[in-house]
Amino acid sequence: MNYVEGKGMNKIKRTLISMIVFLFVFCLSVIIDIPSPFATIRSETSETVTDSEVEGDTTTATTEATTEDDIEIEQFSYKTGSIVTFWDDPSLATQDTVEATDIQEDGSSADITGAITLQEPLAAIDATNALIQETPILDAESTEVPPTDVAEEQEEALYANIGISIAKEFVNIRNEASTDGQILGKLYKNSAVEIIDTSGDWYRVVSGSVKGYVKAEFIQTGIPDDELVEKYGELSILVTVDGLNVREKADTESAKLDVIYQNEIYPVLDTNKEWIRINIPDDKTAGYIKREHAELIVDFKDAVSKEEEEELLKLQADERAKKETEVKYQEGVSYSQDELRLLACLVHSEAGTQSYEGKLAVANVVLNRVNSSKYPDTIKDVIYQSGQFSVAKSGSLSKQLANYDNYSSSSQQLSIKAAKAALEGANNIGSRLYFHSYRAAVKKGYEKKNNCVKLGDHLFW
Repeated sequence: MNYVEGKGMNKIKRTLISMIVFLFVFCLSVIIDIPSPFATIRSETSETVTDSEVEGDTTTATTEATTEDDIEIEQFSYKTGSIVTFWDDPSLATQDTVEATDIQEDGSSADITGAITLQEPLAAIDATNALIQETPILDAESTEVPPTDVAEEQEEALYANIGISIAKEFVNIRNEASTDGQILGKLYKNSAVEIIDTSGDWYRVVSGSVKGYVKAEFIQTGIPDDELVEKYGELSILVTVDGLNVREKADTESAKLDVIYQNEIYPVLDTNKEWIRINIPDDKTAGYIKREHAELIVDFKDAVSKEEEEELLKLQADERAKKETEVKYQEGVSYSQDELRLLACLVHSEAGTQSYEGKLAVANVVLNRVNSSKYPDTIKDVIYQSGQFSVAKSGSLSKQLANYDNYSSSSQQLSIKAAKAALEGANNIGSRLYFHSYRAAVKKGYEKKNNCVKLGDHLFW
């Protein structure tokens, strides 16, 4: 009996101890968040209810879901204005949680302090571990610095291979890296080259249509892109859309001045992030276009090839000749019909195949000599002066004088017109005293004279 009672007492004690242990474990699980059977049952029940309510009432499901411990909770951050996510399950803690807690002014969130307090140390540990794993471990004696990110390396300049001529006037581009090389062209001051290669103290370059070698000492390199474009480049735009409005101001509501079209190119006057001010020379208009509808083009001055320079000199000479041979009127001279006849026949003998301008110039050479102290004072004496006009000696002039009364062709009539106009004050060669056939003049080097001008097949100086 006593034994039985003893066994009964032992049973009661074991039961009480078990209950105390159970309660202790339960309380401990609540404090340190160790999943308990009750929590599991509650969680499963909540999920079941939520799922069933989603089908019937979406609003209810959302409300209940956000109140459960193991369901994601969203809180609007009053400091950043963004959605911050917290987790009640330590296994779901992330670096985002750390960032979320860091934005709180007092280190906690007003309505869910428990979640923040619980997750902050866990997330901080995870973040620290991640940082340790990502940081390179160096040997104790090593002084090596971890490599920098490629994205942080300075991008190479867009025009890094562009050089600018700093020669006083120009530098020659040759077919080989030697001053003995054949000259292919000239690179004038402030013109640009693309540097292809280096050969000793020479650069192998290309500029325009010229490709060859130039002395490196005459080429400046390493100029920053902005300075290069601003100082040496010429900006223009290429239209990239079918039709583009040109506005009076940098505003889509501004008045429309013109319309430009795809692939047309116009010089740039000014730019900003959204608009480009361009010049439209043909319409004498300047206005604004949207930058997104055009491609910016940068042009640099190119080298001039030998052939291009020759053509350029010819064009310049023609342009100068045109300007210098414009007819100017001065006081005429009194003349007789015999003088007109003699001058017209000389003109036709010397310039019968030339244009009216060429004929007028020959007539004025005669009159300029009459007015010069170096020559006789009359038209007849000037024309027949020994060693001057070859046609007077050859008999060609005499032939024209004999046929003067029969002058009827357009060329003969122009010779008479030119002689008469010169006598009456029309002059297109200034005070020049000499002329020669162009080929013969070049052979004798007369084309190098400063005041020489070419008119038709004659050179005047």
